[in-house]
Amino acid sequence: MKGIALLRLKSPSSIFLVIIIGFLFSYRASNIVEHEISWDVLGYYMPLPATFIYNDAPLDDPEWLREINEEQKLSSTLYQISSTPEGKPMYFFLFGMSIFYSIFFFIGHFFAGAFGFPQDGFSEPYQICLVLGCMVYVAIGLVYLRKISRYFFDEKITVFILLVVVFGTNYIHHLTIKNLETVTVLFMLATLVIWNTIQFYDSNKFKNLLAIGIFITLMTLVKPSEALFILVPLLWKVYDKKSAWNRLKFFYEIKFHLLIVAFVCIIIVLPQCLYWYTKTGNLIYDSYKNPGVGLDLFSPHIVEALFSYRKGWLLYTPVMVLALFGFYSVIKRNKDIFPVILVSFLCSFYIVASWSEWWYGAGFSLRPMITYYPLLIIPLGYFLQSIFDQNNYLAKGSLYSFLGFCLFLNQFQWWQLKNGILDPYRTTKEYYWATFLKTSVSIEDQKLLLVNRDFWGVPVFTNKDEYHSRIFRYSSFDGEDGNIFYSPSIDEFALTNRTPYEELTKKDHIWVAFQFKYRATKQSKINLAVMIDRIEGPYGYMAFPLDSCDGNWHSATIEYLTPEIRNRKDEFKFDFWKQTPADLWVDDFKITLYEK
Repeated sequence: MKGIALLRLKSPSSIFLVIIIGFLFSYRASNIVEHEISWDVLGYYMPLPATFIYNDAPLDDPEWLREINEEQKLSSTLYQISSTPEGKPMYFFLFGMSIFYSIFFFIGHFFAGAFGFPQDGFSEPYQICLVLGCMVYVAIGLVYLRKISRYFFDEKITVFILLVVVFGTNYIHHLTIKNLETVTVLFMLATLVIWNTIQFYDSNKFKNLLAIGIFITLMTLVKPSEALFILVPLLWKVYDKKSAWNRLKFFYEIKFHLLIVAFVCIIIVLPQCLYWYTKTGNLIYDSYKNPGVGLDLFSPHIVEALFSYRKGWLLYTPVMVLALFGFYSVIKRNKDIFPVILVSFLCSFYIVASWSEWWYGAGFSLRPMITYYPLLIIPLGYFLQSIFDQNNYLAKGSLYSFLGFCLFLNQFQWWQLKNGILDPYRTTKEYYWATFLKTSVSIEDQKLLLVNRDFWGVPVFTNKDEYHSRIFRYSSFDGEDGNIFYSPSIDEFALTNRTPYEELTKKDHIWVAFQFKYRATKQSKINLAVMIDRIEGPYGYMAFPLDSCDGNWHSATIEYLTPEIRNRKDEFKFDFWKQTPADLWVDDFKITLYEK
């Protein structure tokens, strides 16, 4: 807030920034939806109502959350609840975002009681206070973005940088509609780290060093991979052997200050570590248990993350090409900071691209890159400066034309996204160009999308005519006892089968249809369990109940859509799972694969 107080309305960039912040506040205030606290945001927010309303701080009995979710439909499943090694419930996400939500949660709790709304943590006052409160973080981030820009550049370039970042990149989506997600807070913290890094190496003040430690620690609590941002203060103005050696000597000279900062950082993370220790017996614990999604450092999706029509960063945010071009300008104009920008950017992008779900949900363009925009404005600014310093009207005209096109395209495609034309999950090359600059989409266009994965229930196979089918397996069990398959009641699993996914298809998905006859002990509970399995555990797990277990023969048809495949060597697995002991007979067992 101090940064906002210091913003003087005497320069074009400060006036422009105030106008931007006013616009963003008013736009967000008029676009508050019914379930702002849902999906991932629900997971970030969960510790607050659990602790201060439902007396369940450790999340030992999340039945209260299940009841709320059942009533309000905040998420298709409560994936936001992880588990201990013993299978007990615990928080999936770290406490970072709940720290930043907390002040607005308490304000919402007060207003809910004052105006007669349910004090349940989810009624309108909570959502409104959270949405408008997090716009404060947006404002702080933009104020410090301007301060960083003004440190390096003049008013004109700073105005252009603000224009580009706010209206020419995917950040507009998270400045407004998605401002409750991590990106808003991470962008703000990134600007604070960079600004205090600049100030620290200019003045050697302890307060700036302490601020750096605190803000990087908070970034890590919000999103652990952002601990990489520590490269910024470590490598700032380190550009050769001599500067590296001088930096090591400097750190040795201030070792006691560094120890104090380290102690403060430990105090900040201590509640998180104590929670993990209480729940699991370990001070550090990976609660992010999702075998289908994770960090695959040896198989990064570099090309897809940059250029894919599904979510490619440079495809949907082409203006950032100028920042990449600007690396050369940094070498020419300020080589001292070239290594820190390049190394930080490359390391962060590699981590982003190594995430198996590299498209990062329903965001606009490649969402995690937004955190590094406060750093990338430096090469962007130097590139703009290199053009503005020329007396080349063709170069300037080309730059203005490209910027104008990128601003228009970003705003139009953001409008398409908000109106369901640009799909956040399923866009293909064919669909992208079929709907490029269009204000409506046809049924034929929609057929060009990637497969529709229903997050709210069991997917239904409604378009078989668009698929080719082939028999994968057929068993009449001829030659076996009674020409049928029999599994006695002592067996919990029956007909278990594993096949590497790469042996089934080369496509990104297949539909699998199971057809069979079965007879089971009366009133038994039996499921056909289907999944993709890997060392860390199964994902895409579905258990289809056999409803007619009455001792008579019945026919069944079950259809399964494979999930997003993390690794093509992962195994397609199925078996009959007996929840209760039962005799099971199976005959005419057929599996059909359907490929697009």
